[in-house]
Amino acid sequence: MCSPLGLKSTEFPSTYVCMKKNLKFNKSMELFKEASKYLPAGVSSNARVWKGAICPSYMPCSIFIKKAYGSHIWDVDGNEYIDYRLGYGPVILGHSFEYVRKAVHDAETKGTVYALDNELEITVAKKIKSLVKCADMIRYANSGTEATMTAIRLARWYTDKEKIIKFEGHYHGHHDYLLFNTFPPFESVRRKPIPASYGIPDKIKDYVIIEDWNDFDSIERTVKKYHNEVAAIICEPVMGNAAVMPPEDGYLKHLRKLCDDYGIVLIFDEVKTGFRLSRGGAQEVYNIKPDLAAFAKSLGNGYPIAAIVGIQDIMEEIAPNKVLQGGTYSGNRISLTAANAMLDFIKKKDIYGYLNKYGKKLMKGIRDLFEDHDIRGIVQGFPEMFQFLFTKKESIKTYRDLKYCDMQLFAKLQFELLKRGVMIDEDNGEPIYTCYSHTEKDLQDTLGAIEEAIHVLE
Repeated sequence: MCSPLGLKSTEFPSTYVCMKKNLKFNKSMELFKEASKYLPAGVSSNARVWKGAICPSYMPCSIFIKKAYGSHIWDVDGNEYIDYRLGYGPVILGHSFEYVRKAVHDAETKGTVYALDNELEITVAKKIKSLVKCADMIRYANSGTEATMTAIRLARWYTDKEKIIKFEGHYHGHHDYLLFNTFPPFESVRRKPIPASYGIPDKIKDYVIIEDWNDFDSIERTVKKYHNEVAAIICEPVMGNAAVMPPEDGYLKHLRKLCDDYGIVLIFDEVKTGFRLSRGGAQEVYNIKPDLAAFAKSLGNGYPIAAIVGIQDIMEEIAPNKVLQGGTYSGNRISLTAANAMLDFIKKKDIYGYLNKYGKKLMKGIRDLFEDHDIRGIVQGFPEMFQFLFTKKESIKTYRDLKYCDMQLFAKLQFELLKRGVMIDEDNGEPIYTCYSHTEKDLQDTLGAIEEAIHVLE
């Protein structure tokens, strides 16, 4: 048997051993202590401090990685894992995927940053336009944060209104304007804007309206009341920041109609869903065309690139003396080359058929294990991006539903899986991702590890 990488099963590194491992992080701990002298909190992103945003952690320090290849990742202590974090989702083909890597290495010989245009900007834009419903025009950026920040700036200028409606539990980057109610306390007042960071000016909360995901009546009442002030509704079309919570049937259509009826811009944050749920992202899956959308992550299979895409009337407002958007590294040759190769590959290969098959087997296997061991839990989401939760509820539909989930049990299981060579995120809110390089052996090893870890919990 060969994996999609072309590796024979005998050549692919094996990780799973049916016995409890003594997991050690000696070198990671040493490096973490040293890094803490030079890097705030010892990391380059707060999310890498493994202590859990909405659940606890069993990790003693941030894990330092030595290398990653295909569906596997190795830390500096020699621990090897089947990777289901995949860089928080960007790695949809596989780590160091040859088709992308070779293209990038060739591009490196031609320079990196020009501060002038290059033909790849057009080539990649055409490919995005051919796949994404709302992509009449495209402007490149470097991160999802930049993309959503630009999208709301555009919406404000285009509508001549200033307030933004966002949903509790949705994350749209770390800029001030949308960094509210990402992980508010479950006992906090509903729909009260709560900043997720210190340092955000208090007055910015006056420009943010918080809503509950999947609540048809509430969003309709809010839009009718505030439509003269609201420039945009922004959402993750599938909530992927607080577990994986799909929209209820007709909910995105409901948002689309409200925006049409009241002159509001609809923005999809497809940073996680874009080029992951399908070639056209969530827009294709749900057949809904937003006015603007933000893409990043899977667009470059791990290389830093993002894009603001949208309908022509709005996108043309990005221009000198109108809406400012720019960046020294925006549209750089290396990231564009990675995106170009990734887009070519997903057009040539049925990666989504493979991800669908693999992910469904994994989701079913977890459900079966829960049932076999009489564990109250659910598995929800998509084969490409899902999560399991320990709860008596039949489904989790909105952020506050998470208070009925046993985050402590999840964190314990996550650590037991690490011992057995399977890496999922410690945070129950972060999805489990699949990639094109996961193999049948990975699947069987993962389910074997979960079954053994469950016995430890009993």
